[in-house]
Amino acid sequence: MEIKQLDAEYTYDYDLDIVNIKVKQDYNYNESIDFEIGVFLDFDDNYFPVNLEILSASKRLNIEKEFLIKPDGNVNILINSDLIKLDIYFKNDLEEHVLHYINKHTDNLKIDDMETKFAIV
Repeated sequence: MEIKQLDAEYTYDYDLDIVNIKVKQDYNYNESIDFEIGVFLDFDDNYFPVNLEILSASKRLNIEKEFLIKPDGNVNILINSDLIKLDIYFKNDLEEHVLHYINKHTDNLKIDDMETKFAIV
């Protein structure tokens, strides 16, 4: 399976502790999946992942908020017929933090098997 790599805009709201990673391409929002309270993956009209939002990000990663202001990193998304797997990597010069989420998606989602990567730029 070919991995589709997309550039994504990264924003961090320090006061609200929210990370948002959104593809730069234009899209029409369709629906979201809540992986865990506070981790959301949005899909476009073609059921392609286009946006990831993480609430209480510093607590989920167990790091200081300053680390999230401008990290390097990427998001790997693997989708097959019965699950969606997120691997979220944040790093700086001294350390790397990883979040892993797996969600069994419901039958009403018409998601094709795919693997994609959002590069945080």
